[in-house]
Amino acid sequence: MTKNRLRIVVIGGGSFAWTPTVVRDMLLTPALGDSEFVLLDINKRASDLTKLFLEKLARELGVKARFVSTDRRDALRGADYVVITISTGGFDAMAHDLAIPERFGVYHTVGDTSGPGGWARLIRNFDVFVSLAHDINRYAPGAFVLNYTNPMATLTDVLARLCHGPVVGLCHGLFENLELIQKFYRIENENRIAVNYAGINHFFWITSAYADGRDVLADLTRRLRRQSLTDIFSSPHMDQRGFSSKREVATELFHLTGILPYMGDRHTCEFFPEYITNKSNMKKYKLVRTTIAERRRVNKMEGKQVVNMIRGQIPDHYKKRTRETAADIIEAHSQGKVFIDVGNVPNIGQIANLPRGLVVETAVRVDRNGVTPLVFGELPRVVQGFIEPYGHVFPMVVDACFRRDKKLALQALRLDPVCAHLNGAQVADLGERLIAAHRRFITVF
Repeated sequence: MTKNRLRIVVIGGGSFAWTPTVVRDMLLTPALGDSEFVLLDINKRASDLTKLFLEKLARELGVKARFVSTDRRDALRGADYVVITISTGGFDAMAHDLAIPERFGVYHTVGDTSGPGGWARLIRNFDVFVSLAHDINRYAPGAFVLNYTNPMATLTDVLARLCHGPVVGLCHGLFENLELIQKFYRIENENRIAVNYAGINHFFWITSAYADGRDVLADLTRRLRRQSLTDIFSSPHMDQRGFSSKREVATELFHLTGILPYMGDRHTCEFFPEYITNKSNMKKYKLVRTTIAERRRVNKMEGKQVVNMIRGQIPDHYKKRTRETAADIIEAHSQGKVFIDVGNVPNIGQIANLPRGLVVETAVRVDRNGVTPLVFGELPRVVQGFIEPYGHVFPMVVDACFRRDKKLALQALRLDPVCAHLNGAQVADLGERLIAAHRRFITVF
């Protein structure tokens, strides 16, 4: 980089969930601490609050970062890095993604990746992401884009097709599995855990794992003869925002495959019709739906926490790095270092037996050249069989949006395994209702 001060733009800079987390990691990274952070958000009041908090945090950390809060797209001008963490339509739109499929017997637990909920979430975000990509290319050609917005696979696909610079999708799912392994085997440092993993976002699989030399999968296989993963990892699976899962789906999938899936059942279950289209099965597998009311409550609590830290003290734990990797990626790319961790990028052969072009989740290398996926090889056939339908569904609905072809989008929805219990007319009705509910965000159809 030729500039002394990096310019990092956070789109969705008013997100109380993501912006304080991602930016504080950067403030705690010496090479990034004096960057200029532009918090771009249509809700400028929220980004103003986030700016006040981050300014206070920077002062307490003794770093000379600069912060800008704005709702102007031309604030992207000259950006070196762009972090995207938005949700077009917010909770009101998300409510449709859950309520409309429910009328057709699809009981989404999250509704942000696969099934009709994920399908609708892509379509209502599509126009915004295309516009953002064009703005990035116009004001910051070649900027490195880091996407946190779900549906991760399909929206990262949109960006990768349009942006001139590197693009990577980021998620903390793998970190949650690693944290469970680390705690259970009492490993002091995650670096003492070695794993091979591959799949798609929210649906990745660990094909081998060693903790201090112990074969984790072999050990879990022995333990699972008498108990479930819920029993083994006694505390419930809990994501970064406090939403929890049991692990009965993960237990069943591990018994079937001998391979460890993502243990966040609330996400994994949504790739299978048997888990989220049958209420008795949902009860059997202890699947809990995340309601919009719960999301509003957590968001309100996060906002209140930011305000309290502006007015009072910032807790010590807020002055430590998290496991998120945006800061590591930007540091490696800007400083000419090498960083290897999990990322979502289009498949160019890193997973040999999944379709090319599908955005997949594997280990990636970040350096001055951008993002390079590391070769995984072939997934075991049973896992390939679970994932492959989405290797066709996800690119198809992205293609449909670019082609402005509603019929193709509905065909993609019909092919989604979660809609297998519906006939063609029902799927068309479901899709039309979702499009109508989000019509103010959609121009492509």
